[in-house]
Formats: sequence, structure tokens, C-alpha cells
Amino acid sequence: MNPYQILLSGITILPVIGVIILLVWRKATKTQAAIIGIISESFALVIPIVLLTTLRKEGVILFSVPWIPNMQISFSLELSWLSITFLLTEVLATLAAMIYSLGDKDGEKNSNTYYALLLLFSLGMSGTTLADDVFLFYIFWELMLIASVLLILGWGHGENRFRVALKYFIITHLGSLMVLVCLITLYVNFGTASLTELVLHASSLPINMQVFLTAFFIIGFCVKMAIFPFHIWLPDAHTVAPMPVTIILAAAMLSMGTFGVLRFPFTLLAFESIQPFAIWMMIGGLISEVYGALMALAEQEIKRIVAYSSVSQMGYILFGLGTLTLRGMQGAVMHVVYHAIVKALLFMVVGIIIAVTRERDIRNVGGLGSKLPILTVCAAIGVLGISGMPPLGIFNSEWMIFAGGFDSGVSIVLTVMTLIGSLLTLVYGLRFFGMVFFGVQKPETLPEKSPRALLVPTIAVTVFLIIEGLVPGPLLEWATLGLTGIFGGLL
Repeated sequence: MNPYQILLSGITILPVIGVIILLVWRKATKTQAAIIGIISESFALVIPIVLLTTLRKEGVILFSVPWIPNMQISFSLELSWLSITFLLTEVLATLAAMIYSLGDKDGEKNSNTYYALLLLFSLGMSGTTLADDVFLFYIFWELMLIASVLLILGWGHGENRFRVALKYFIITHLGSLMVLVCLITLYVNFGTASLTELVLHASSLPINMQVFLTAFFIIGFCVKMAIFPFHIWLPDAHTVAPMPVTIILAAAMLSMGTFGVLRFPFTLLAFESIQPFAIWMMIGGLISEVYGALMALAEQEIKRIVAYSSVSQMGYILFGLGTLTLRGMQGAVMHVVYHAIVKALLFMVVGIIIAVTRERDIRNVGGLGSKLPILTVCAAIGVLGISGMPPLGIFNSEWMIFAGGFDSGVSIVLTVMTLIGSLLTLVYGLRFFGMVFFGVQKPETLPEKSPRALLVPTIAVTVFLIIEGLVPGPLLEWATLGLTGIFGGLL
């Protein structure tokens, strides 16, 4: 075992050490607990960056040690071009949320447990992207659910947080059980939990069984993506959750569903078993895009407006995957990253609005532009970003997704409808921006400045969004390498 393989294991091991320190250090202040969390999470960011050079040479880095030998189960981690894209997206979103939390009032009680759960939430997502064993994958997959539910229960807002947490747990766990059925089926048929081994053999299953597995995989992962009609857990969970948790849910966790679709049915099963679902994925993506946008347009609660926009944006991603073309799927992967950045930014803006105005109803907020100019600029860039305006990043990913739709050979009308539907994003974005930052100032009494501890990370994410839009080349390269690793020359 070489040093790079050992270093790979540190992405999961070092955050666990941070969790242990936090749980033992029960008297840690919020700032102390946050620093431990940020340092621990930083290792999960630095390690894959250090491994980039090796990844370019080797194409993949694998760490594996026996875990349950009698069942052919091992603790196996694989860093590939596909996994590193989702891994870095998740880690950066979590780090941004943790830094933002320093200026947020959530987590002041039982701070050690709060940040320990944030680390476990992130660890679940990191492990999900790296797991090369289906048994290990499912453990990490459920870990992110358990940690996020506990965060909502312990630090959520409102008396209905228990009902919301239960709803979130039940619905997303039902999707997880559909995925579990598929994983057990693969394990029983081939006697191994290794994804590396299953890639070589799963496509030999009878085509009818592969179609069944594809259907269950796609539906199960669409629940995590919050695709209509499986989205019903998302608006409530985003609204009730503490703002740092909301940022992670929207910017990071939703992307895990996309990763699951790419990692399992698209990687393991025959292309022929996926093709029958392509048009339904495109239709589902279109419906989710339009429905989410219309609900964002109708909502009055500020967090729910941005939450419903996630339902809409996930629709673009599903549409891109459904095209089964290289350009469409490149766009889908890029959209995951761009959506994470812009959604983190918008929720950070919303967090500052709530902190400054003490209001959540958009009808009771207005005229903040002249009072809070820096926040206004950040919000404007976020709204333009989510609307797909060039040169911001989502313009690049939507361009690829729509191009993939035209390349797909499916009715051109479907792609044209998706393109026209994107105008709704601009409408709800401008409604949000206009009502909050223009008109008569509401409430009448406001602080002179935005809270600096909240504004600094918001500015940093805004700058990052601009840079990612102006320099899309590296992300496009990673997306292409990741998809080539899945499909080879099929696309």
C-alpha cells in the first residue's frame, strides 16, 4: 500500500478524529467547536487536492482493507475523476457553511454536538462519493440522513421541526430502501460487494432484471435529488433547518442523488437497460424545472422561495442526464457544481436578510438596496447566476444541457420547452430581488451594516461564483474525464 492510498483514507479518518474531539470536549464554546470542525473539514479538502497529480497519472486511486472477509466486504475507497468532482463540491459547501455559522446564532447550545453532527453529515457525503463497496456506500448514504435529521431535531426552528424531521426521514429513507433493494440484488447475484468487481459483471444480468434495477435506482436517487413529485420533504426541511444546515442540504446533499445515478445504473448496467428511461428522465426534469419555478414564484416565505428553486434546478440536471449524450451529461455534472455555489450564495444572502430584518415573509421586507449595498450586489449576482446569465457559471452548464437535448434525437419540442421554461427562473429571481431590495424600506428600522461575520463568507462565495463562470475549462475537463470513465466510447 503506497502513501497516496493511505492519504486517501485520511479523507474519512481525520474528520472522525474531529468528531471524537468535539464529543469529548463538552465545554467547548461555539467558536472553539467551529474551529475544530473547520480544521477537520479542511483536511477533506486539502487531501484530494494533494492527490490530483497522482490521479492524473494513475486515473484512479484505490484504498482497500478487509472488513468482513466472510461476506466479501471491505473498507474500500476509490478516488476517480467522477468522485473528486462531487467530493470537492460537497466539502467546499460544508466549509462555507461552517465559516458562515461563526456569525450565525444557530449552534450556540451544545456547540460541540452541533459541529460534530455537521462533520458527520459531511463525512456521510464524502464516504458516499468515495465508497467502492456497496455495503460501505449504504452506510455512508444513511449516515448523512441520520446526521441531518438530528441537526433539524436539535437545532431546527419552530415547534413543527419534529414533524418536518419525521417527514424528511421517512420519505428519503423510502428512496434509500429502493436503492438498498438494488444493492442487495447485486450482492446476492455476484457474491461480492466490491463495485470494481460489479462493474465487470453486472451488465451480464438478464436484461429484464437490469431494467428493474435501473428503475429502482433512478427513482431512489431522484428522491434525494428532490425531483417532482418526490420533492415534498425539501421545502419544509430547508425552511426549518438552521441556516448552515440548509446551505449544506441545498448545495451539497442534493448532488448526492446525481452522483448515485452516475455511479450505479449508468456505470454498472448495460446501456440498453438505461435507454428506455431516457425520455422519462427528460420529461421528469422538465416537469420538475417548471413546477419548482412556479412554486418559487408563488411562495412568500423567503427560505421556501430559494428551496423551491432547488427543485427546479435539479430538473435541469435530470434532463441533462436523460439526454444520454456527452454534452448533456457534461452539462448536468457542471450544473451540480454551479448550482452548489449559487445556492450557497443565495441562502447566505437570505440568512443575512433574516438576521437584519427579523422577517421571513417577503411581503414584510423591502428597500434594502440603499441600506445594504454590498449585500445587494451579492444578491444581484446570485439571482443573475441562478437565472443562467452569462458569464456566470450556470449559463455554461445550461448551454451544454440544452445542446445535449438537441443532440439526443428525442423530440426537439421537449428541449425547446425546457429552454423556454428557464425563463421562469429569471421571473422568480427578479421578483425576489425586486421585492427585497427595491421599493419602500421595510421594516423601517434596520442596522447600518450587514453582520460582518456573515457578509465576509458571502462575498467570498460571490467571487468564487464569478471565477467559476469565467474559467469553466477545468470543471469541463473533470466532467469529461469522469463521464469517459463511466461510458468509455459509448457517448
